[in-house]
Amino acid sequence: EFPLKKMIFFGSRATGKEHEDSDIDLIIVSDEFKSLNFIKRAAKMYNCWDMNYPVDFLCFTPEEFEKGTKGVTIVSEAVKEGIEIT
Repeated sequence: EFPLKKMIFFGSRATGKEHEDSDIDLIIVSDEFKSLNFIKRAAKMYNCWDMNYPVDFLCFTPEEFEKGTKGVTIVSEAVKEGIEIT
């Protein structure tokens, strides 16, 4: 477990446009990701996931997240259309 700065639920399930096989899309922001590469970050989150739904984690440090909000990126779209959980 580690402290989260932000979590955003986005994608088709967040907008109510999901299909039967749609996954859950989550952006996770934490300072703890600074020491992990992108793949290890997601692996850490999958180890914590205990729900019976497929999930796609996008894990960022606060600095990476802030940079991602600039321009047209998946992060900026998630901020605009997603639901902030934390």
